[in-house]
Amino acid sequence: MNEKAQQFNKIIKKQILCFAGAIGRSHFNRLVLIALELQQQGAKIAFAFKENNQILKHYNFQFFPVSDAFVTDFSSNVFAAYTPALIEQCVKDELKVIEAFKPDAIIGDFRLTAAISSKAAKIPYISVVNGYMTDYFDPVDVIIPKETRPFDHMLASVASKAIQRVQKRTLAAPFREVAQKYGLKKLVSLYDFLTGDLTLIADLPEYCPLENLPRNFRYIGPLIWEGLNDTVPDYLKNIDSSKLIYATTGNTGKEKFIQLVIDAFKNDPDYEVVLTTGAFIHPDAVPKISNIHVASFIPGSEILKHSQAVIHCGGNGTIYQALSQGVPAVVIPFNNDQTINAWLIKRNKVGIPLSLSELTANQVKLAVKKVVEDNDMQNHLQHFKNLLENSNSPKSAANEIMSFLTVKVPS
Repeated sequence: MNEKAQQFNKIIKKQILCFAGAIGRSHFNRLVLIALELQQQGAKIAFAFKENNQILKHYNFQFFPVSDAFVTDFSSNVFAAYTPALIEQCVKDELKVIEAFKPDAIIGDFRLTAAISSKAAKIPYISVVNGYMTDYFDPVDVIIPKETRPFDHMLASVASKAIQRVQKRTLAAPFREVAQKYGLKKLVSLYDFLTGDLTLIADLPEYCPLENLPRNFRYIGPLIWEGLNDTVPDYLKNIDSSKLIYATTGNTGKEKFIQLVIDAFKNDPDYEVVLTTGAFIHPDAVPKISNIHVASFIPGSEILKHSQAVIHCGGNGTIYQALSQGVPAVVIPFNNDQTINAWLIKRNKVGIPLSLSELTANQVKLAVKKVVEDNDMQNHLQHFKNLLENSNSPKSAANEIMSFLTVKVPS
């Protein structure tokens, strides 16, 4: 066997650059999980991000600063802060990093400018997305069941796709303007900026099924971030788990969510609540209530091991934390993506969605009682818990990436 044959399937591209979007913390955290696994498989990793934060320093990743927007209001158009001038600066920064690091591949998660810079530099681009962020997700599927109402589904789907096409093109307008300056005419819709040469879907197909996926779209499963430290407060050991409710704003919820939780459960002897406020609401801003324990962040899966139910805004991370522990959810969404997840929660019979409009604390409390007592829901939750029991999504992602970067040398 000659030298080329001996090198068959050898991975020769191992310099990988991570471009994480700064809209929400989850997109950054997910790339950290993948990067750690890629390191284990021998890859050299660098991060381009708006700041050299505590996590990057902790893991000693090579760091390059790049421009980005700062977003704290996730209830409206999160792309509104991205002007053509800012987008152009982001791309220029990214191209400088690419020139300095000379990556063999770029991984992006919700950083739309990465699609521009990677293509301009002719570097393979790998995108990490949620299932509903692809062009293969039809929200009508979770609102009008195709199985029971096929004609209504067909009509609604045609109308919905036409509306979405216009919306996604409109949202992408400032990014498209910059892309065209680099001669990238195929980047038109928001979906185009969220799609890579390889697109990794951070969902279970059973939770968010997609049809007719191209071969370069791969499910890897959920990427669940538990923080740098998985310790939990001592008081959790003394809480009666039969009374424990976990409530979290994630990093996208608002004060109204916190107020609803407080009003629903304050001083009720039948409940103990652990409430996390996320990155933008300080725990000291929450009133002191004897049966409500407040922190900015606690590893969700650790709390959920002892919880009867979880109340959250509909973020993918908390959804899959709850599913992995078989815990039912009450979902109060604040934006469109979270609303889609709320629909999926209902469709999969693993929780109850509530509309924020005119929502009362009593309705929240009744919803928690309902999901805890629903035996049929417990069966569906057990199904997802079983699916997630042995999953290793970071490893699945790294395997897909390294396979994608494998060069097969013929004998």
